[in-house]
This record gives sequence, structure tokens and C-alpha cells, in this order.
Amino acid sequence: MTLNTIPAQNIRFKIGSIILLILAALMVLMHFGLMFILNDHVLFFSFGMFSIYAFLVLLIPFRKGEKWAWTSSWLLPIGLAIPATLDPGIAVYYTSFAVICAVGLLLTMRQFFSKR
Repeated sequence: MTLNTIPAQNIRFKIGSIILLILAALMVLMHFGLMFILNDHVLFFSFGMFSIYAFLVLLIPFRKGEKWAWTSSWLLPIGLAIPATLDPGIAVYYTSFAVICAVGLLLTMRQFFSKR
């Protein structure tokens, strides 16, 4: 079985993947911190685990250039945008994170889908 991986990473890919990794790590820290600060353990534990999944996908298969990882990484901005539409109190923060994640993914798109 051969994997579709990218041979060399350009600067846009590196910047986009660093943006995504930093945001995913911040989301992990934020959600686990809010679990203790706001005392809503189940909700923030769930979001924290979602963020850990996103971080691990971005850290290993995404950086290897596996196309499925790029596609599944869209769960991060979508998962941030949905709560933003439901609660106006967090809309600015979650929408900002979602937009920055989408920009990071779009920066890496050419590297994943260019003809080799």
C-alpha cells in the first residue's frame, strides 16, 4: 500500500501547518482550562478531546502530507464555527479561531493537491 505523501514542503505549507498546530494546541489548553474554571466538566472535556484529536492529526499524518488528513482537518474550523453560531458570547473568539484555521488549511491546499 502506497501513501500519497508530499515530497518537499514549501514555505506556505510550513506556515499553514504551524498556524494549525499552534491553534489546535491553544484549543486543547483552553478547553481543559475552562473545564476547571467554569466547572462544566463534560462539555469542555469533550471539546478538549476533539482538540487533541485535531492536534494529533495535524502533528503526524498532516505533516506527512496524507490527503485524508487535510480533508479531515476541516473538522477543526467547522467544529469551532458551530458553537459560535449557537452562543453569541463566544462567537467572536470561536469565529476568529475558525477563520484562522481555514486560512491555515487554504495555505497548505496547493501542496496537497498539486500534480507531482
